Amino acid sequence: MILSKKSIILVLASVLIANTTGMGVFAYAPRYLLNLGVDVIVIQLILTFFIFTTVAFPPLIGKLSDKIQHRSMLFKLGAVGVSIIFFLLTTVFNLVLIVLLMILYGFFGTFARLKFVLYAELVENDHRFIAYFAAITALGWFLGAFLTGVFVDIFGIDRYFQFLLSVSLINLIIIMFIKENRALILERHEKVMIDNLDDINLNNHDGTNYISRSIYPSLFLRNFGVRPILVILAILMFYHLSSDTEIGFLIGINFLIQFFLNIILAHIITEKNLKWIMIIGYILSALTIIGWILATDFWSFLICQILVSLSFAMFMTATQIYVTRHTTPHNKGKYVGYMNTGSQLGSFSGGLMFSLLLVLYSGNYYPAMYFMIIFPAISALIILVKFESKSAREL
Repeated sequence: MILSKKSIILVLASVLIANTTGMGVFAYAPRYLLNLGVDVIVIQLILTFFIFTTVAFPPLIGKLSDKIQHRSMLFKLGAVGVSIIFFLLTTVFNLVLIVLLMILYGFFGTFARLKFVLYAELVENDHRFIAYFAAITALGWFLGAFLTGVFVDIFGIDRYFQFLLSVSLINLIIIMFIKENRALILERHEKVMIDNLDDINLNNHDGTNYISRSIYPSLFLRNFGVRPILVILAILMFYHLSSDTEIGFLIGINFLIQFFLNIILAHIITEKNLKWIMIIGYILSALTIIGWILATDFWSFLICQILVSLSFAMFMTATQIYVTRHTTPHNKGKYVGYMNTGSQLGSFSGGLMFSLLLVLYSGNYYPAMYFMIIFPAISALIILVKFESKSAREL
């Protein structure tokens, strides 16, 4: 049952626009810093500490939203903070201040993840709609990478925060109209519990016994190996390609493919095949790193982007569906926060390791990338050996 079609549409619209700005930051902040004359090793360290802001806060914010039972208030606060940060970034050119503002952006951006928690509650954890949410997220990432690339080609990298500010203000307007009928959400949850014995049992636990802990180290290790490379992917492409529009398209096509894949996965994923979809996704992540090492032109980078889109869509959508289906309105924010922290902690730790490797290899990315291949492969092994779904309920 859909509890509020209007709120669902507004949440998805906000997710689309917010991820447009988020990918603009993620894909082009390295180029922006490079344009300021910052050394590549320093860029890697700056972006690594930027990622750190997304590590500690998701479980705390998620748990807070569980406690106060008011998720929309928190992610509206985050949207206001993001818009203020982008405004300041259009006027600041001091490197220290830019780094501080990016750290604050990471903090306020964390609040936006509560939209996923609210959305899951509004669609009552329906796996098809969860996959649709992932599809819209990916579409926003595509638009962010591609449109930012077009903007940079036309107006220059030094003005790209102006574009992100404009888009964030549109998101701020939309997000203010999202309403959260908490009483209805809790009432519907209680009714479903009465109708379903599995839900009654779930309500009598905190959710731990129903979530395999193997998902956390798997997310950690995959992002440990892949995300540090994604951070500097625009720079890698810049060495081989001459057009920012091409670079933006290549980064964005990854997410456009994910958009269609997630719609397909909505009709494929079940409790029985969920484990194997995760495993294949992690294996493809390892193969993607190999592809990035070997890529030298537009078409070889395109193949790599197809691989990474297949990878992320499979393991992440399956994990999101698994977590939302095995939690309740009383603990969903906390466990979704744990999932996000596992991902981002891997990104932060991997970024530190990658920065160290760049120091050892005098800023040469490619030898450092070889070391990262093993980690998503270990993720696949962990899921293969340790993952199990303890709920007998079918999706």
